[in-house]
Amino acid sequence: MAISPFPKQGQGFRAEVKISENMDLILMVWYGLGYAWGIYDVKVREYVKRESAEDFDDGKAKAEATVRMWYRYTGRKEPFPELNWQETGSGEAGPIAQKTG
Repeated sequence: MAISPFPKQGQGFRAEVKISENMDLILMVWYGLGYAWGIYDVKVREYVKRESAEDFDDGKAKAEATVRMWYRYTGRKEPFPELNWQETGSGEAGPIAQKTG
């Protein structure tokens, strides 16, 4: 399913990254009442950051930049892992329902 230029409620993208043993994150960009992005901490089971975005690409860039900063802050020496953004569909209970439901 390709994201249309006129996205439906709930459409977006998600990627997962593990920063440390205590920080396993899901990065999300979605369309709700506008474009938004968020970072969800799987261990704590809550969003650690959420903001609006101009579009999907802007949201991906902001989420990735934030997580890269956290990655450096933790002192990791390994290269930042490649993010595999996967498309999410519409009609789900919410952007996090696919992972934790």
